Parts: sequence; C-alpha cells; structure tokens
Amino acid sequence: MAEPVPPRMDIAPRDAPARRSGGIVSSLRRWNPTKTPKTTVTLALYLFGLFVAFVARPPVTITDQMQTRYFEMMDAADAVDAAPRAEAERLLADASMARHRAETWGWRFNSERKAKVYELRSLEKERFKQAEVYRKRRDAMVKEAKGELGLWSQLGIDEAKALFRRAYERGKLFATRSSYYDTFWLIVAGRSDDSMVELLVRWGLTVLSNFTVGMFSAVINFAFALPSMIATFASTGWASALAFFLVAVVAASSVAASLLLLLFGTAGGAVYGAVAAGPYLARLEAGSRERERIRMIAQQRRRGMSGAAAHHPHAD
Repeated sequence: MAEPVPPRMDIAPRDAPARRSGGIVSSLRRWNPTKTPKTTVTLALYLFGLFVAFVARPPVTITDQMQTRYFEMMDAADAVDAAPRAEAERLLADASMARHRAETWGWRFNSERKAKVYELRSLEKERFKQAEVYRKRRDAMVKEAKGELGLWSQLGIDEAKALFRRAYERGKLFATRSSYYDTFWLIVAGRSDDSMVELLVRWGLTVLSNFTVGMFSAVINFAFALPSMIATFASTGWASALAFFLVAVVAASSVAASLLLLLFGTAGGAVYGAVAAGPYLARLEAGSRERERIRMIAQQRRRGMSGAAAHHPHAD
C-alpha cells in the first residue's frame, strides 16, 4: 500500500488572506521619512523645484521708482555711441557675408581663393574687434541698469525661465529628430516575424530613451549657460549668485523630471494596453497567416492541375 504524500508546507492555501494591501495610499501610510533619507531629500527637492517653477513669487518686488530708473538707464545704454556702433555692426555683417561667399567648395585647394579667404578672415576679425569695443561699453551700462532691479527680481527670473525654455527646445528637437531616424531604421531593419506588439514596445522604448537624453542635455546646457546670464546683473554677490544658480538648476531638473514622468506614465499605460490586447492581436495575425497559407496551397494545387492537364490531353 502506497504511503500518503505529506502536504507541501511552502505553498500557501488559496484562501489565505494577503499579508499586505498594495496601493499608493497604503505605501504612503507606511512610509517613514527617517528610514529613507535619500528618497526623502530627493522628493523634497523635487517638490521644491516645482514650487519655485510654477508657484513661488519673486523675492524682490519692483517698485515704480526702480522701474523708472531701469528704463532710463536702458535708454541711456541704447543711446550711447548709437551711430558708430550701428556702423561697426554693419561693417562686421558685410565682412562676415563676404567671407562666407568666398568660402565656396574647394577653396582650400586654390591658392588665389585661399589667399582671398584668409584676407577676408583678417578683415572680419579686425571689424569684430571694433564692434566689440562698442558692445562692451553698452553691455556695461545694461549690466548697471539690470542691477537696479536685481537678480532675484521678476526680470532675473524671467530671463532664467527664457534660458531654460531655449535649452528645453533644443533638447526636444534632438529627441524628435533622433526618434524619427530610429523609427526609420526600426522599420527598415525590423524582422518580418515581429508582431505588432513587439514593434510598438521597441519603438516606445526608443522614444523614451531619446527624450530622456534630450531632457538631461537640456538641464546640462541650462546649467552651463546660467552663469553667463547671472553675470549680466551688477551688484550681485557670490553668495546670492550661487543660491540663485542652485535654485534655478533644481527647478529646471524638477520640470524636466515631471515631463519624463508624464511621458513614462503615458508609455506605461500604452504598453499595458498593448500587452493586454496582445493575445487578440496574435490571434488575428495567426488567422491572417493561416488564410495566406491556405491561399498559397490552393494556388499551387490549381497550377499543378492545369499543368497535368496540359501534359495529358484527352484522347478523341
């Protein structure tokens, strides 16, 4: 008589209750900030960056007197050396255009054209130095005018936002172009036995990676360009400039992270829908292949029958 098999103890019964209930609300209830300091600091910086980017108001309030003084100083900066500065800029533009026209294809292999290009480059460099004298004089007056309002005023914050917007547009353009090229090569180099779900998932991962690189490069470009913008404000101490730099970089990182989270969330929902519809699509594709196979077999049979009839004619 066979001995009874003892029940396995590592398998929980079906009606055993779950130990923990999932969900975001329950996770937040169990979350202890002191046990995860890195996560807490990262989340606090992220929320602080969003607050600075979309909610916070400038610490410095621009009064009517400050605004009047700013416009007067800006008008004075625009009026200083207006005629010679405009003439120097015109001469520089003409020299740059002449040099650009001379640099046609193959100019390095022609001695006369090469000497002409070097001559125009020297002229352009000389005229650039002349125009730079007037530019520096005006930039110094503009710097003093912007210092009347301050780096932490609405003017400084608007310039920082405009700088990040330009960096974001460059990053988005890079991601869009890369996604177009990768999509083209994905279609050209794709395997014929790939299903629609596999193709969509691969394309989605490619787009996500391109936009991740684009947003990361946007934040890096913004961080490198920000010191030059800060330097255009006079009477700004190094402590104030450093604080503005850190706050601006945190805000830019939070905005970029929010865009990526939105993109990843949308892609996750799309992937979930594609995976959920995968069996249905697979059945449709299998049915289509089966119908194509039956059609090919029937076509081959018809060809075989017509060939046999041609080689064996009926006797009269």
